[in-house]
Amino acid sequence: MKISYFTTHFPYKNKPSGEGYPIGGAETVVENLANVLAQKGHKISIFTTSASSKDEIEKYNGIAVYRYGTNFKIASGRFSFGLLKNPVKYSTDLVHVHISVPMGDIGGFLYAKRKNKPLIATTHFDMGSYKGIAIKSAYYFYTKLIAKVLSYADVVISPSENYINESKLIKKYKNKVVVIPNGINMEDFDIPYSKEECREKLAFLPSEKILLYVGNLEPRKGPDILIKAMPRILKNVYDTKLVIVGDGVMRNELNNLAEKLKISERVKFTGFVHKSEKVLYYKSADVFVLPSLYEVFGIVNLEAMACNVPIVASKIGGIPDVVKDGENGLLVPPRDSEALADAIIYLLKNKDIRERMGENGRKLVEEKYTWKKVAEETDKLYLSLMMQKNNEH
Repeated sequence: MKISYFTTHFPYKNKPSGEGYPIGGAETVVENLANVLAQKGHKISIFTTSASSKDEIEKYNGIAVYRYGTNFKIASGRFSFGLLKNPVKYSTDLVHVHISVPMGDIGGFLYAKRKNKPLIATTHFDMGSYKGIAIKSAYYFYTKLIAKVLSYADVVISPSENYINESKLIKKYKNKVVVIPNGINMEDFDIPYSKEECREKLAFLPSEKILLYVGNLEPRKGPDILIKAMPRILKNVYDTKLVIVGDGVMRNELNNLAEKLKISERVKFTGFVHKSEKVLYYKSADVFVLPSLYEVFGIVNLEAMACNVPIVASKIGGIPDVVKDGENGLLVPPRDSEALADAIIYLLKNKDIRERMGENGRKLVEEKYTWKKVAEETDKLYLSLMMQKNNEH
């Protein structure tokens, strides 16, 4: 089967991404689905934007990545005229768009219409907290466009059951929503180093309690709420260190906030790190924290769980599907830095509970959330949709 994926960003094979070209959950999903399904013999084309104004093509392992030059950016979204009109020259059997930041999904919608091919849309996005009238306006119009994509799509995939009821976007399309979660590759996290050895490699002190955040530094992820929780945490567990892995538009603001709160010495910003190094951070952590204001799924939770790390996260969106309160982590109200601090303090003071939750998390990932299982479910959906379409003609 020829499968075409549309996504605004997609990881480069041989160069890192960063603030200018962010890679998050949606991009990780496309990359892993493409890899597993290409191994199964499908012919995969990925249509996306370029980090520059030039068009580029990458081909490897049965996957072709067509990158179209960026004409302009709004916040983390990218607009490319090439992505909207040029993919039509390539043939396909099925189109799968990933709704995250503008405008890859719109390109896929136009392509499916022109080619008269089945369209599947996976939602990784909902309206979040955006600052500034220009950005709020842009996202308002973007949601109007997304409604057209969802209305036209044959199937809408939600990564989480809980998110369907919370989402302003997909509630209307419940009759065609299918839940397929995101996943991870367990082998990426099974490295031959103990927690102590990982900490040594990263120059952490054995006595330090490590809190870990991994993700883009942007308002909807709530990293500022976590930093605001730190003075209360340090008052109760003085040897705590917060490690923030990732980059983004809030980097300077977060730095300034840490300085203002006089906790700079206890906060480490790593910037973007390669995924092989990221595992060392997960393995070093005592508690993983995801203080998002909204989150459709949160793959980073799975990554922490694969490394036996308990989680403290916001009780919103798709997070409660994965983080079971009291079993593999603790859930707190979003935007509440005091509740966040108290949950973290509780886990830092109770090693036996941390270890039990860490073990539970690892078991859950092994049972439900590997990319192999997720890709098999997705493949079955593709085949059933193709059969349905063939029967209609």
